[in-house]
Amino acid sequence: MKVFYNPTEQDYAPKHSFFNGAMVPYPDVPGRTQNILEAIGPDPRFQVEPPPAMNPQIVSSVHGEEYLEALQDVCQRLSAEEEFFPFLSRPWPLLLRSPYPRIRMGYYAVDGSTPLLPNSFTTSLGASATALAGAEAILSGAGMVYAMPRPPGHHAGRESFAGYCITNHSALAAQLLSQAGPVAILDVDYHHGNGTQDIFYEREDVLYISIHCRPEEAYPYIAGSYHETGYGPGLGRNINMPLSSGTRWVDYQEPLADALERIQRFNPEAVVLSAGFDTLADDPIGTFRLTTDDFTPMGKMISQLGKPLLVVQEGGYHVPSLGACVLGLFNGLGLT
Repeated sequence: MKVFYNPTEQDYAPKHSFFNGAMVPYPDVPGRTQNILEAIGPDPRFQVEPPPAMNPQIVSSVHGEEYLEALQDVCQRLSAEEEFFPFLSRPWPLLLRSPYPRIRMGYYAVDGSTPLLPNSFTTSLGASATALAGAEAILSGAGMVYAMPRPPGHHAGRESFAGYCITNHSALAAQLLSQAGPVAILDVDYHHGNGTQDIFYEREDVLYISIHCRPEEAYPYIAGSYHETGYGPGLGRNINMPLSSGTRWVDYQEPLADALERIQRFNPEAVVLSAGFDTLADDPIGTFRLTTDDFTPMGKMISQLGKPLLVVQEGGYHVPSLGACVLGLFNGLGLT
């Protein structure tokens, strides 16, 4: 199976995140992908390769051009060791009229969790390239592909960055795959993919289903409730399945089975799996209680869809366990 990975992400290493009123160590560390690569590297079933260069313009198929231009502009202005947190973080239109690029950037920031570095824009584009390469491989006939982007992507909205996410890799892959027919996105990250929901909320041809911790208890707090079901042509195409803190595999199976049944009824041409492993009991920023062994039966259930599957890495921050989680998932998916 092809695995697309961009090694340039190892140079991307923010030090701090602003969370719950304090500066804390940044959870999305280079060791996350290092641990996965150490696990899959010796396994002949995985063929790891860098993605081909992509046209940066393709990112505007899911993100606003003004957002991308502002993001690139700010990153180019930062000094070598700078971590930039917007002074203001709210979509006030007046911010866009400011002559100061750093002030304008606050319009696009959902929160203070994600600092911008000089290489944030280029690194996130390189991460998106892995997902787009995976989508191209699916369109060319591959049955299953794994994209390993870092930073993750599912909190990045059409015109916003948040939750360590700057561009939305799963959304870009789904957008490309939708050229061949309807696409389903199944998001199993502990956190709700508010960015993916934002991008496809009015789309009839993309089904988004997220199983996550309830927004009353967990980030992003602003989205992920049952009543968010899509709008206009997309009504009924957005399905949220919020679960309580402490959820174990025995509690997780029923909503997952429900999600898979809904995807079968939708009958997509391809499925994008936003694969977060922060549902693990040991995860430092999650409160679910899944074990590394639980990802194998999760993979077995998902494999029953019988559709071309692009697995896109999202969260998961207990570094020592990530490789085992990934292997467990792909063993369940039937990788031979």
